[in-house]
Amino acid sequence: MGSISFWMCLVMTICTWNKTIGCTWMRTLPRSPSMFQVFSNNTITMLQKMGHEVSRDPQITFPDKQYRQVNNFKAEEQMAFISHTLNAIKKLYSSGKYESPAWDQKGVDKFMNDLYRQTSELDQCVKSMKTRLSKSVKRVNKKMSLHFKFLKNYLKREEYSASGWEDIRTVVLAHLQRLDTTLSSQ
Repeated sequence: MGSISFWMCLVMTICTWNKTIGCTWMRTLPRSPSMFQVFSNNTITMLQKMGHEVSRDPQITFPDKQYRQVNNFKAEEQMAFISHTLNAIKKLYSSGKYESPAWDQKGVDKFMNDLYRQTSELDQCVKSMKTRLSKSVKRVNKKMSLHFKFLKNYLKREEYSASGWEDIRTVVLAHLQRLDTTLSSQ
């Protein structure tokens, strides 16, 4: 009888542990940042270091309205939004067509590795929650997808030039900073 209880307890522990393992990435201990926040700060810092001053104003509007709507979402929905947006950023940078001489390839690689780590851990967390997204979350994610499609087309129009990538870097930096703020408000 004791061994059955032990095995049942072990199975329940493993099942429960498996459901929450991805979300430990987002948890913080008192007076310390979560691993997600550490990697988020790293990607922001790396992107800031990659850039240089550009004399022109990019013709890219930032989706402030979508970020304001996200502030009203539940924590799980905010995580799904953050995951969706980070995956779109990762996809944008995955083209690998960088022509900016100011960008150190090692820095770009580290940025991409940290971004990949953030997305994979956050995707695991969102998947483990198994929450159904509301229509408003789906609508905001759709508009963000259109925004990132615009960014991709902008790069194509700019022929993946250094100035085009610098414009994209500036917008992506603003996204990362807003995502970090969104996470901090949870």
